[in-house]
Amino acid sequence: MLYERLWQPVLCSVLAAILLVTAMWPVLPAEPLLGWLGAVLVVSGLRLWLARRFQELPGWRRRQRRWLWRFALGTLVAGGVWGIAGLVMFTMEHHGQLAALTIVLTGIAAGGVTTLSAVWWVAPAFVLPAMLPLLVQFLLQGTPLAWLLAVLVVLFLALVMVISNRLYRFISDNLELRLTMASREQQLRESESRYRTIFRHSPLGVMHFDRHGRVLDCNARCLAILGIRRSRLLGLNLLEQVEDPRVVRAVSDALENGSGVFEGEYRALASGKTTPLRAFYSAMRDADDRVTGGVAIIEDFTERKRAEATIHRQAYFDPLTDLPNRRLLIESLETAIATRRGSAGQGLVIFLDLDRFKMINDSLGHAIGDELLRQVAARLRACLEEDDMAARLSGDEFVVLVPRLSLAEPAGDGTGLLALAEARAGSLLAAVRRPYDLDGRRISVTPSIGYTLFPFGDEAVGDVLRHADTAMYQAKAQGRARICHFEPAMQARVAWRLEMEQALRRALLAGELALHYQPQVDERERLVGVEALLRWTHPDHGVVSPGVFIAIAEESDLIVELETWVLDSCCALLARQSEACLPRLSVNISARHFAQPEFVETLMRLLEAHRVDPGRLTVELTESIMIDSLDAAAERMRALKALGARIALDDFGTGFSSLSYLKRLPLDELKIDRSFVSDIETDASDAAIVETVLAMARHLKLAVVAEGVENAAQLTFLAARGCRCFQGFHFHRPMPEPALARLLGERVQVPPSA
Repeated sequence: MLYERLWQPVLCSVLAAILLVTAMWPVLPAEPLLGWLGAVLVVSGLRLWLARRFQELPGWRRRQRRWLWRFALGTLVAGGVWGIAGLVMFTMEHHGQLAALTIVLTGIAAGGVTTLSAVWWVAPAFVLPAMLPLLVQFLLQGTPLAWLLAVLVVLFLALVMVISNRLYRFISDNLELRLTMASREQQLRESESRYRTIFRHSPLGVMHFDRHGRVLDCNARCLAILGIRRSRLLGLNLLEQVEDPRVVRAVSDALENGSGVFEGEYRALASGKTTPLRAFYSAMRDADDRVTGGVAIIEDFTERKRAEATIHRQAYFDPLTDLPNRRLLIESLETAIATRRGSAGQGLVIFLDLDRFKMINDSLGHAIGDELLRQVAARLRACLEEDDMAARLSGDEFVVLVPRLSLAEPAGDGTGLLALAEARAGSLLAAVRRPYDLDGRRISVTPSIGYTLFPFGDEAVGDVLRHADTAMYQAKAQGRARICHFEPAMQARVAWRLEMEQALRRALLAGELALHYQPQVDERERLVGVEALLRWTHPDHGVVSPGVFIAIAEESDLIVELETWVLDSCCALLARQSEACLPRLSVNISARHFAQPEFVETLMRLLEAHRVDPGRLTVELTESIMIDSLDAAAERMRALKALGARIALDDFGTGFSSLSYLKRLPLDELKIDRSFVSDIETDASDAAIVETVLAMARHLKLAVVAEGVENAAQLTFLAARGCRCFQGFHFHRPMPEPALARLLGERVQVPPSA
């Protein structure tokens, strides 16, 4: 702003100088007047040359600070030259010339203010040197008129400075406003450019519609997904002209509630093309929060559906025969078993194994063997009825699953079902044993078939498959190409249980039994105790489930010997660990052992032998102790309390579910069974039971331990309802004593709460 059009004020100043010299020519010598005029011309020329140089510079050099200082120097010199006029041309004798001098100088000063106020200090740099010499001359005269003129000059200078400051502020504010507007316009252009780029090149379909549901704009991807022309889509009313009510509902939800979602198969209006897609509809609002329209983001699921179908087929189907594989068979069998347990009827599993298949593979090659398997699969598939399944387990093993056997008039003794199962297996045998045409060779293959019905009890999937497999091997043993029904022999089971009981007795002597310990923690995950759990590793059978060998032990007096060993081991552990490290230890005692008359005396003897505080031992009992006599159980429990031991009621709620005995038993603790905790997030009944137990325990002043806590959500639910002690995989799994010792050394323990 300082350099732009500098020639105009410079030209005006030169003309003013010529007029001033002309006015002074009659009263002053010519030499000083011409010398001063020459100085004005030289300074003006240099300033114009400087302005021209500035205009020729590139933008980045114009922003250099040196050009401001050069302009200010030229302005200061020009003001000084005009100030010299106030010295050279001052005359009190000629009032007309004095008036001309004063008018020209004040005019030049005023003009300088109007052209130099873009920078606040540049205007004073011109005005003060130009006017101060004249002011000094008036002051030196000492006459009243001179004093009056001096005052007028001072007032003029003050007014000029005020005007200069206002002009500077006005110019600065104007510049700042223009820069802000330019910046916002640039940002707006960039934002619009980004929006257009995203809108046009987005990999997702984008559609814009107004508040009435009419489509205003869309990108090319949206047209490709929907399979429609732009001219057909623009103006389409999504609320009135779309046939799919799910789309209409999603758009309506967006305009009324702010958002809507559609996911599924969409049928195009023009082409009838069906596309799996998902669309998110969102409302657009103005500054007053009024809905002005909406936008839809549309994603084509075609490729994802294909990928999911491919992954599903790879995960659940055999690539050679295209039959379901073991994984899908197991899942389907699990569903069938659960369904049959919940309703009448039985299902059927048929296990097929091709006889001498290895010989075909070895003699004719694997390609022939693979083709044989494909043809066998095709024949099995042809024999299936509705809801049946044929699966390939591995190699030449196939399984046919019949989820429900149907009988028009079922026999009461089950022989009708067996006959129907035998007939289904016979039809498979007949179909598979027909000759095959393999690469020009006619080959006959027979299957050995075993089958079993389900469910007859609490069989799991593995049990059912194992039964059918056992029957199939029995068919092979009978000469192949046979059908055999699984018939579990009772004597075999008795022999097995006797064998396991003897093995358990030997295990107690041979050191095959071991104790694992699962920590119990409070809401801050500080250890407050542990529960002892018995484990058995058989030298031949490996790890034996406690549910198996404990049941066997309870059927004989072996449980007493077993649990006495457990109590002795637990007392020894308490003796090795201080109370600060291990505040308490819980031991499960069976009803049969607890009913022994010498139980309390035996426990007291063990505690004294190891010199253990009885208060550190918690005896966990189940509700089954009340089966024979509640009074006898209560008396024995009071004897335990007199000894100092703590008593906990384990698996509370799974037995008699009677609350009347709680006030009669000297209990310290209730343990909420894991069966209630596991579904606490999804089963309202379980949640209500747990809340009731916690509330009841609080009123009875009983501690509560929640078993089976496996995730943070269960912990949060229990803690919010007053539970203060927890046990489960979310914190620790059962561990052997060395691991427990390391844990006790690493964690901070607190005494158990009362």
